[in-house]
Amino acid sequence: MGPPPPDTWARWFARWFDSLAPSNIDWCEANHAISPYVAEFWNAMSSVPMTLVAFYGLYMARRHMRFEPRWGMAWFLLGIVGVGSALFHATLKHAFQACDELPMLYCNLVFVYLMLEEKSAGRSPPWRVKAANLRPPRKRWLAPLLIASGVVQTVCYFLYPHVYEIFLVSYVSVVAWLTIESVRRAWFAPDATPLTRTLVKLALAFYLGGAALWIFENAVCGVKGEMGGGWWMQAAHLHAFWHAGACMGTYHFIEFCAARRGAALFGTENVTAGGGTLLVPLYVVHHQTGEGERKRR
Repeated sequence: MGPPPPDTWARWFARWFDSLAPSNIDWCEANHAISPYVAEFWNAMSSVPMTLVAFYGLYMARRHMRFEPRWGMAWFLLGIVGVGSALFHATLKHAFQACDELPMLYCNLVFVYLMLEEKSAGRSPPWRVKAANLRPPRKRWLAPLLIASGVVQTVCYFLYPHVYEIFLVSYVSVVAWLTIESVRRAWFAPDATPLTRTLVKLALAFYLGGAALWIFENAVCGVKGEMGGGWWMQAAHLHAFWHAGACMGTYHFIEFCAARRGAALFGTENVTAGGGTLLVPLYVVHHQTGEGERKRR
């Protein structure tokens, strides 16, 4: 017997897709207004650049920094968030909503690791750095603790699939800590630099600006239906602007962590920045000891 005809596969896929539970939220954008195959067209399309930005960040990290697995994990998860967000908004199915929201939670856990381990010496780093401010890593307890936290968040997420507040509280609480700690380290820490302050300013401007639009849209439309704000709110596409703000805010936050990590490894004089234009966002450069100072001269 040969394979079933293509229309059989199409019918099977249609039945499977229809059997999926709907998402527990429905954003303000009118559903299927642009395409019968895409529920929220502009929300889905505005998610794609997040994955492209993640590839850009990963490329720049491998080219201009002392690359460590932590950077690969951070940029990889940001790219996964972009893919999951596009699938979620295109389908409004809970299975794909999980592909968006769970990677967001996992991203936050990686960001906590980046901040808590920015001055970790590592067990056997691939370069020989004898910086006085490095300390033994917390990996023996920190990584298992963060993994366990991710498991608990995942279990709660699927045990209570219709309680959107579980995701919201889990996400916002960690973002709040990351924001407060970033501001403290960028302005009030003894090793704060103009570069780290610039990166945090950009991260906060993008992220909080996008979050303000997200809050305003939800205050008008709500998260349980698309008709609360009327056509004028649907035409504004504020959720798409939230995607742009969250994307670039997260990008500059990771670069901030990279600047702090480079300063811990090589000293602040050996951490510089490139880019800073509309087409080439600011990126961090780690120099070998003394190389950054020679370049400044």
